Amino acid sequence: MLLALLASPALANDRPFQIARSAVIEDDEQVWSFETWAERRGSVRGLSVEPEYTFSDGYSLQFQLSRYLDRRGEQTGHETELEFKKIFNHIGRDGYGLALSAALGVERSREAGASRSLGLKLPISVMLAEGGPTLHLNPGLSKASASPRAWTSAVAIEHGVIKRSTAFAEWAHEGRLRLAQIGARHWLRKDRLAIDIAWQQQRSAEGRSSGLIFGLGWYDL
Repeated sequence: MLLALLASPALANDRPFQIARSAVIEDDEQVWSFETWAERRGSVRGLSVEPEYTFSDGYSLQFQLSRYLDRRGEQTGHETELEFKKIFNHIGRDGYGLALSAALGVERSREAGASRSLGLKLPISVMLAEGGPTLHLNPGLSKASASPRAWTSAVAIEHGVIKRSTAFAEWAHEGRLRLAQIGARHWLRKDRLAIDIAWQQQRSAEGRSSGLIFGLGWYDL
């Protein structure tokens, strides 16, 4: 794989993005990754863990568990999601990648109770130039309990800036949620251990909030 924005040409993962998914195929197969991140956004504090297993031929399975604590009590709760993704071609060979992502989720909050969701996305990743930035586009569709189907979209971009460091930005729309973030990823250990820091702003039915996210990822366990 020739994705030059990463410190390693063999590694691709949907993090550090929150909603956008990439269509960059793994060169390594049958390997684990594990990511965790903490966020502080307005009155909300959150902690998430996300293990992922990459099979052969571009298949991967990812599980996410998140816990939120709201000082006001409204958004206190937890969320789980299971995502299956298939990448159809190799971005290093073709200059672009195409994938299909399907996710099942359950969210429970103190205010709204439990809600189940199904989401489908068509991740498209494009190398804008050799050694340059990579763009990720995510048209999709989601359906939550007691809610009509809704179109979703996400746009993300990332580019290597200095040795072992990558700058990234993301904008996403899912239902009534609007998300924007900008940040950087640095590899503490090449191909194996990375840290993320990002500033994020969200707008939803509950209002607008902003804050910081800190992430840590282990790869090829």
